[in-house]
Amino acid sequence: MTEIMDFLLEQWIFSGTLAALVALFIYGERPKKYQIVDTNGVVTLMDDDDLIILDIREEKERAAGFISSATHIPMAQVKGKLDSLDKNKKILTYCKNGMRSKSTAELLCKNQFNRVYNLKGGFDAWQAAGLPIKK
Repeated sequence: MTEIMDFLLEQWIFSGTLAALVALFIYGERPKKYQIVDTNGVVTLMDDDDLIILDIREEKERAAGFISSATHIPMAQVKGKLDSLDKNKKILTYCKNGMRSKSTAELLCKNQFNRVYNLKGGFDAWQAAGLPIKK
């Protein structure tokens, strides 16, 4: 044990750097992550008036139907329209199967949106659960 202490004292630059890195890892600000919610979770979120439902599918996909009150911004346009979204509200993203909307949820988190959710399984899961859609 004394050999380790002697080494750390002799290598004080290394020891200090290591301690600083460990502290940053433990206490540093971690990037905020979005939450993945299933259809039941979305229904619960919809009880809150403070929710933006963001449909990022293409127009031709949306023709098959969409979740009521969803705002439609195709994925390719989301980055350019971040200013039109309220950062103080909860935002639920969805696409056809939940894969593309993950990227959009990550983009929102990187741009200081703090309450971001992604629908697991996307619109396909919504339909499979027999939940209402609009056309």
